[in-house]
Amino acid sequence: MHNEIIVNAEAGETRVALLERSQFTEFHLERKATRGVVGNVVKARVMRVLPGMQAAFVDIGLDKAGFLYVGDYFADPDTDGGDGANGNGGNGRTGGRRGGNRGGPRGGRRGSRTPPPIDTVLSEGQEIVVQIAKEPIGSKGARITSHVSIAGRHLVLTPWSPRVGVSRRIDSDRERRRLREIVDRHRPKNLGFIIRTAGDGLKESDLEADIRYLTTVWQEIQDRKASAPAPSVLYTEPELPMRVLRDFANSDTKRIVIDDRRVYDELVAFSQRFVSDPQPRIELYQGREPVFDHFDLENQIHANLERKVRLKSGGSLVIDQSEALTAIDVNSGRYVGKSDLEETVFRTNLEAVKEVVHQLRFRNIGGLIIIDLIDMESHDNRDKVYRALQEAVRGDKAKTNILKISELGLVEMTRKRTRENLVQALCEPCTHCEGRGYVLSAESVAFKVLREIRKDLPAFCGREIAITVAPQVASQLLGAEAPALEALSEELGRKVEVRARPGLHQEQFEVTALDQGPPVEIALGWLALPKPDDDEEVVLEPAADEADENDDTGAADAVADGAAD
Repeated sequence: MHNEIIVNAEAGETRVALLERSQFTEFHLERKATRGVVGNVVKARVMRVLPGMQAAFVDIGLDKAGFLYVGDYFADPDTDGGDGANGNGGNGRTGGRRGGNRGGPRGGRRGSRTPPPIDTVLSEGQEIVVQIAKEPIGSKGARITSHVSIAGRHLVLTPWSPRVGVSRRIDSDRERRRLREIVDRHRPKNLGFIIRTAGDGLKESDLEADIRYLTTVWQEIQDRKASAPAPSVLYTEPELPMRVLRDFANSDTKRIVIDDRRVYDELVAFSQRFVSDPQPRIELYQGREPVFDHFDLENQIHANLERKVRLKSGGSLVIDQSEALTAIDVNSGRYVGKSDLEETVFRTNLEAVKEVVHQLRFRNIGGLIIIDLIDMESHDNRDKVYRALQEAVRGDKAKTNILKISELGLVEMTRKRTRENLVQALCEPCTHCEGRGYVLSAESVAFKVLREIRKDLPAFCGREIAITVAPQVASQLLGAEAPALEALSEELGRKVEVRARPGLHQEQFEVTALDQGPPVEIALGWLALPKPDDDEEVVLEPAADEADENDDTGAADAVADGAAD
């Protein structure tokens, strides 16, 4: 496999593209003003304990409190008689049941079958050391844990468990034993380590160097903890390019291209210190066009923001993201195949599940995901598509869980969500529709205007009034809905003037009395948007019979006094 990493570093923003076999598979973004907090180790203070939820809200120094479930917390071994090394403790109760055996109910340690009541291990005001496991997203605060882990190039430090683990992706039992023995020989006995997939086949000296580095980092965290107030950040993850090199670069990574000299120098130094041979080639990009344009990445980023994704066969995916889940609909489109319908459906679904995984990785979609495949009659074909989906997620570092295809052709799956997805990172809710994805039709708004006037009919009777609306709504009032406008004019006994204001939101309108008398005005709209100040209003008359009633331009060009003859 020939993989590349492309880094675009600018003032305030860094973007990283991961290419696998020349396909743009993952996009990572970091902005200085909104840098992610996942991986940060924080000395925090418990704000509120919720026994009914077996959870606590913890002040971690962000706008929103962190959420700590009892199963993600265990008590300080230094004060609780335990054998871990997470370094928690503080000015409140620091332990639950003292003297508990390893794996018992004490403090909700991993492996505990029944965590204790959270109010026996945590109290308000208590200071604890936690790590941010999930970014705060929307209205949700960050998910935090006291199971602190510090990632190195080949190892992960797990101070809460003095054991040595090995990645499941290292298959050889012999190699697993060799690696475990090396790490066990060099590690401090009170600290645990997990050997990452990148450690497969490494020399003892490389592993020893990683142990020294991670042990030093942990000692620095402990030193800062002793003097820092709560809340305080004790450790932050490296910048994005270094994290990507650490977590994604492997023997298949042939080169890393960077367009910034400072980041290039830092990455070279980081690679020489932490990356084992063979090291990827690191290049400084000095081309005239932007590096993402040079590799044709910019257009792909914007294309992957679209709701609809075209498949090579002619089918398509329709991706809808909501607060609860992400729904992905598979359509066959114009693909009719070369044989029977079942074969056509099977081939489309087979292509679709591979593209689904690509989209999940690229858009960083997490949480609950429902894939609505095209119905297949053959159980054998269903199994093949399911296995193809399982195979496609093997290259995804995010943890996934996939259920069998249901009789309705639905696939339920979950993907671990640790940071913002592509839409959340690059976009904001539409100011026109407020994120709904639609606005009231011009026809609906036209009728609503007439209904609002009828609500206050006594106040408007005998008065000359003006309706100010968006041009497309004016077209409806003076075109297809002209009879309804005439009927209202007869009820009022006076003509109704229609004014088009370019730039006015389609759902906004104003109704104003023009003649002398008590001021009466309706300024209403489905969306509370500011009224444009500098757009000139145009008074309109009903469109001629031969005019296209859906043509906004024709209506806007016609200027007269009123809608009634």
